Formats: sequence, structure tokens, C-alpha cells
Amino acid sequence: MADTHLKLPIAKYLPTLIQDKILDAMQLTGKSLPCHVVSVSGAIVTVAFDIASDFTLPNVKIPLFGPEYVRYPIQDGDKGAVIAFDARLGGNSGLGSGVADLSQPANLTALVFLPFGNTEWEDVDPDAVTVYGPNGVVLRDSESNCTFVLTPTTITIVAPDSYKVTSGGTVFELTPSGWSLNGTTGNLQDVTAHTSPAIMHNAWNTFITWVNAHTHSVGGNAPVTPFSGSNIAPS
Repeated sequence: MADTHLKLPIAKYLPTLIQDKILDAMQLTGKSLPCHVVSVSGAIVTVAFDIASDFTLPNVKIPLFGPEYVRYPIQDGDKGAVIAFDARLGGNSGLGSGVADLSQPANLTALVFLPFGNTEWEDVDPDAVTVYGPNGVVLRDSESNCTFVLTPTTITIVAPDSYKVTSGGTVFELTPSGWSLNGTTGNLQDVTAHTSPAIMHNAWNTFITWVNAHTHSVGGNAPVTPFSGSNIAPS
């Protein structure tokens, strides 16, 4: 059978052939497309593409944009886009191994997920940095020696050496050895007393137990009415 190119005028169909080759090459290049998150595993997300096409694009597992030192609380359903790169990223993201070369990666492999703004986000102060997450905010050093944890109901601060608050000319500081307020120092604990509410309540409950179990030397009777101490309990 004769080849098709022997039957068709080359001057007419050569431009079409060149265009088809160009389109084929473009299909091999990385695709930056809109998407949304379907699952999260640490700094790695799986995304589904929000794009209408004649075929179904598969979900892909890719790294999340951002440095190690700021972790974004990405949630299922968060919207954004993937950014395509010109070389394999697996060796750098941990999803693969080895050092990338300049060979052409598959068009849905060398991608990074990048969230971006949405009109449905709640309004915040445009002149302030706002940081929040579903469970709150965690600030810490690399070794978690000093931490600040904000949750929907509590704030917990851990400072191994000192915790200092300055308001105008007033400086309050807590250290393992005691407290200081504008140069006046004190200690929350000594050999006979302690101002910890937990310790005071524990001592109070021990006292109540002793009173209700106490028997008199004459008659050996315990209190007729149990003592609760609710009207004089420390608060």
C-alpha cells in the first residue's frame, strides 16, 4: 500500500504536520491547573483537578508550597492550583529519590500545590498579620523548649528560663526561682506554704477526709453530720 505522504501534496499538508507535532510536544509539558485538596498527610497533599475536559484527570499526590518553618493547616476541600516545574521534584520532596535530570517529566508529576485567595474567606484586619487554624496556633522553637499554644479555650506558655510581660513602665517576670515586679521579688513556694491552687485544694480535701473519719477519745463516735467545708473552702 502506498504511503499517505505520497498521495497528499506536501506543500499543503506540511504546515498541518508541523502544527500537530508542536501540539503533541505541548501536551508533554507540565500543566498548571486549578484544583482542590482531597486529603492531607503532613506536608504532602492529594489534589483533584477542577477542570472540564474530554477525559478524567487522575488525583495526584504532591508537596505543599511553603517552607519547613511555617506549616499551613491545609484542610480537605481547600482550593488552589498546581504549579508545574521543569524537572522531577521527588528527590527534594521525599516522594521519590535521586537527583533530578533534564529529562522531560510526565505532565502531572512535577507539581506543587499553591493555595490562593478566595472571596469566601472571612474578613480580617488588612493591616495586620492574621494567623489562625481550626485548633488554634502553635509557636515554638525547633526543639520545642519554648512554646506558645493557643486553642479555642486556652493559652499555654512554656518558658524554661523566664516569662516576662512589659506594660508601659511595669515589668513582671517569672523565673524558676520566683517572680519579679518592677524590681520587687518574691517566691511562690517555701518550706511551709505553697500558693498553688491544686496543692491547696488537695490539702483541703485531705483535711475534710480526716475530719469526717475522726473519732473522739470519749465514746469513739465520728461526727454525726459529715463535714463538707463548702462554705469556707478555698476558691
